[in-house]
Amino acid sequence: MILKTYEGMFLFDPSVTNEWENIQAEVKRLMDRAGTRMIVCSKWDERRLAYEIRGRKRGIYVLCFFEADPDRIKDLERDVHLSESILRCLIQKVEHLSEVEMKDIAARPANHSAVEADRITGRWSAVESSTAGGSRAGSRQEKLPESREGKKSDDASAAVDSDALENPESDNQEE
Repeated sequence: MILKTYEGMFLFDPSVTNEWENIQAEVKRLMDRAGTRMIVCSKWDERRLAYEIRGRKRGIYVLCFFEADPDRIKDLERDVHLSESILRCLIQKVEHLSEVEMKDIAARPANHSAVEADRITGRWSAVESSTAGGSRAGSRQEKLPESREGKKSDDASAAVDSDALENPESDNQEE
């Protein structure tokens, strides 16, 4: 049996389970039934939903990273849909993160931005040191006008070529 790493975002109904211990017990029950190995599980936040789900206006978000047999994911999703305490879930395969990064992501607050996380972890240090200006934004600004100018000139030449193809007589009249 080959285990793959997954990320699961679960949306719990706060009227059914509002205490973290009950939420953890439900997640553990679901993961045990699916035969997964839990890496980390954390409560993110209770938030107002953009639209009602099963008549609920609020939900508790829980982020979990786990390892599971790919064939058992369908069983896990079925159990989640049958659970009365979970409103929604999203399970995705995660292959680009190490266990340390998963624990770091789960420990962040829910409103923590990815850009801030990259700045804190120093992911862009190699990019910053390789740019002449020393900043990522500066290198983007330097590259954008070149690509835009190149695109305009390509479009302009394409327009001229298409005009020449459509009206071959116009070239002869100018001569």
